[in-house]
Amino acid sequence: MPTNEVKRDDSFNQEVFNLSLALTHSRLNDSTELQCILFHADSSFEPSCQSMTKARIAKEYDLDARDLRNIDLVSTGLPHILVRPDTIFASLFSLRLLIKSNTMLLVLLESEDNHVRIHDVLLKDLQNRLQTPQGLAVGLSGKLSFEHRVLDAALAAVIATLEAESVLIRRDVERSLSDSQKEDSVHTALRRLRRQGKRLVNTEQRARQVRSALQEILSNDEDMAMMYLTDRRAGHAHLSADHQEVEYLLEAYNKNADAIAESANSLIGDVNRTIDTIQSVLDIRRNEIMIFEAQLEIWMLGFAVSTFVAGLFGMNVINSFEESIPAFTILVSGCMLGTVLIARYGMRRLKKFRRPQL
Repeated sequence: MPTNEVKRDDSFNQEVFNLSLALTHSRLNDSTELQCILFHADSSFEPSCQSMTKARIAKEYDLDARDLRNIDLVSTGLPHILVRPDTIFASLFSLRLLIKSNTMLLVLLESEDNHVRIHDVLLKDLQNRLQTPQGLAVGLSGKLSFEHRVLDAALAAVIATLEAESVLIRRDVERSLSDSQKEDSVHTALRRLRRQGKRLVNTEQRARQVRSALQEILSNDEDMAMMYLTDRRAGHAHLSADHQEVEYLLEAYNKNADAIAESANSLIGDVNRTIDTIQSVLDIRRNEIMIFEAQLEIWMLGFAVSTFVAGLFGMNVINSFEESIPAFTILVSGCMLGTVLIARYGMRRLKKFRRPQL
């Protein structure tokens, strides 16, 4: 092995060693601090930024270590809602919320959501919800306690984000479907439809995941009864059948998630059918062009063979055609006849190839 390659390998190995050593000291564990925002159950809406470890969060919010296993995952993961006697842990894509009867902790992930910043939508909406007195609140939210209003805001942010994505993608799809009718932009429309179809599939999948998480809670009466954290703290624990307000809240967002998923699924079907239709038309056009090229080449072949024979007489070879009066007419007629015969034979063979074989 050359000396330069040996030195290069040694240098690479040393860099791997140094980087590996640095990464071992920065590896995430229970002592790693997470950036969080803490909210209190008052109308001032003055959040405080804190750095907390997973162990401290588990202790303060009375959770097991396994409950916080996915709290700092870089990926969004599957949405789920865990209900404990004193805490509700909601993991909804990029949202990580720990809700108590009088506080709410929002964990900020290091990596941004690839789709949207859902927690920004939550913060804007949550400010309005918490600053509005319960007596002046409109609709169901006016009867909800602090933990339920926070959960309502979190679900509203997620559903609103999915619905906004669905509406905007639908608008782009309708524009692409309109462009697909134009001859000069059909290829561009096809590429856009494929890209938008992938985005629709992603939106539908996320809506179904939210729906599954909500249905899991709706199927568990004990969890819904335990979600009344304020009443439990006041000594009025709810029975397993006493959870109407929470059930109405979750059912409303479950219907919204289902509507978004079904709407996206219907639009995906339209997009796929349009893509298949456009692709079939393009395939037919491509086949027609190939057939036209084959026919043109067959005629050119017949003409080339005939003119080659005629070209032999144009050489400086002594023959009697120069002195014959009808020679030119005979030669031209023979070339044309030869071209037609060769072309007809080629066309017959081409037709045989195009005929489907059963």
